[in-house]
Amino acid sequence: MSSKGKFSFQQRSRIDIIACILENSKGGSRKTKIIYKCNLSFSQFNLYRNYLAENGLLNVLELNDGAEIFEITDKGREFLKDYKRVKDALNEKRI
Repeated sequence: MSSKGKFSFQQRSRIDIIACILENSKGGSRKTKIIYKCNLSFSQFNLYRNYLAENGLLNVLELNDGAEIFEITDKGREFLKDYKRVKDALNEKRI
């Protein structure tokens, strides 16, 4: 099959994955939901989780039963706004 065939597979960038995690953390989400929605493995998610929490984009709240809830921060919301603005600008100028 040629590269211009019916199916197109695009790799996501790290920024796309970060945006997906933040988008799916709005309103608070559990790890399993984010992993499912963003199509990540547990180990991939844990790497991003730590990075996002350390950089103030994601809050990690631990419940009494030991479960964790992930919530986007204000800084994370600003990141998403900027991400969408850049993505929209690039899509307007498609070659």
